Amino acid sequence: MKYLYLITLLASMVAHADSMRCEQSLVSSGDPLFMAEEKCGPPSDKREYSEPLTYRNKYGRIIVDPTRASIQRQIWTYNFGPNRLMVRIHATNNKIEQIETLGYGK
Repeated sequence: MKYLYLITLLASMVAHADSMRCEQSLVSSGDPLFMAEEKCGPPSDKREYSEPLTYRNKYGRIIVDPTRASIQRQIWTYNFGPNRLMVRIHATNNKIEQIETLGYGK
């Protein structure tokens, strides 16, 4: 029974892994991207690119929709130094979608 409790506890910790703590603040997936910079400072690395909006037509082909705005993607990396894990934030249209934990910083 103790092992079942431990497994449940570990699974719940993994489910809440899409967040990042900076000092006393918490940044989570679903937050606006500017909140990460506001709470944690500027990232070590910023990469921004855009993708055209696409859809599948009735024949299964992927078609670019020129009438709609492209999707803006951002990847920010925070390097907190050698004593903390680095964090990579994936955002779409300035909204955080995923927070990925990397190895220790430099």
